[in-house]
Parts: sequence; C-alpha cells; structure tokens
Amino acid sequence: MQRYMDASKEQLRKKILGLRRRMTFSEASALSLRVQSRFMTGSLFRSSARLALYSSFSNEVFTDTLFMGALEDGKEIYYPKVLAGELEFLRVLDIDDLTPGTNEILEPTRGLDRGGLESLDFVIVPGIAFDTSGARIGYGKGHYDRILKGFNRPIVAFAYELQITDGAIPTEAHDVRVTTIVTEKRIIEI
Repeated sequence: MQRYMDASKEQLRKKILGLRRRMTFSEASALSLRVQSRFMTGSLFRSSARLALYSSFSNEVFTDTLFMGALEDGKEIYYPKVLAGELEFLRVLDIDDLTPGTNEILEPTRGLDRGGLESLDFVIVPGIAFDTSGARIGYGKGHYDRILKGFNRPIVAFAYELQITDGAIPTEAHDVRVTTIVTEKRIIEI
C-alpha cells in the first residue's frame, strides 16, 4: 500500500505509473499469476458464464491465465474495443482474435459477437491507482466510467499492492467505483 495522502489524481497517476513501469517483466508476470490465481479460486469466477477482460499493457496485471482458464471452463469472454471514441465489448474465441488497436493495445477484430453489458456477469477493469473504498484512477480518457455508469454487476479491478493507496483518491461525480480489488496479497471487497 502506497502512502500518498492529499495527492492529486495526476500526481498519483504519474507516481504509480512510474513504479509499475519499473517492474521487470519477470516481476510483473509472477505477481500477475498470483492475482489471477487468487481470483480464479473465488466464487465469482467459478459461478460466472460471461465475463469481460482487458488486454494488459505497460506492466498492468496480465489477464492471459484468466482468459485460458475461462476458455477451458466454456465461459464466454469479451474484450473492449474503442470504436468512435467509446468502448464496446466484443466476444473473443481465441487469443488470436486480438490485434493491436488504439494505442497499440490488443483489441478484438471487428465482426465478432457484441456483448451487451447487461448480459455480463462481471467486468474486470484496468487502472493505475485504487483506494480501499473502490475509487479508481484510470488513464484519464473516461472510457470505463462512461460505459459502466449504471452497471449493476461486479466491477473487479486487478492491481498490484503498489497500486493501492492508503488515502482516499480524489473522485468526481462521473467516476465509477469498483466493487472488488484483487491483488497478489488479498481480495478487497467494497
């Protein structure tokens, strides 16, 4: 847990992104595996049929192990794609269905089934910083805040412990909170 009392969103974003980017691939991979394994043993994952993941970049917690586990369990898996500046979730049947898109982040190719949010059991979101009340700092584009406004199912964040702050993250009225944070050390239920 990081100590950043009274830091602005931009200060938190810059500091924690810097810490995350300094992680080696081996560190990120090992910690990501712990996060994913912790989540996959829980009831939310085991009882789900349709879920949304994100494609990691810049040392975000990886989601590849979760993808493979969900695929083996016969779950429907959706990934976000930026279309006309907004997120849309498309079904992915194979990891090869993802190609570099906006900002070189892997996205589903066009033409796959679109998934309405209301049909998903939960959404796993990326982020830069989180607090224990569910506040989240993303990359500043607001994509997830807009699409998840009014979403009444679990919103799960995957994060490294270094992304969890000890103080409250400054929020605005449009910011959507997560309901669960999974780190390599714990699960925080909000």
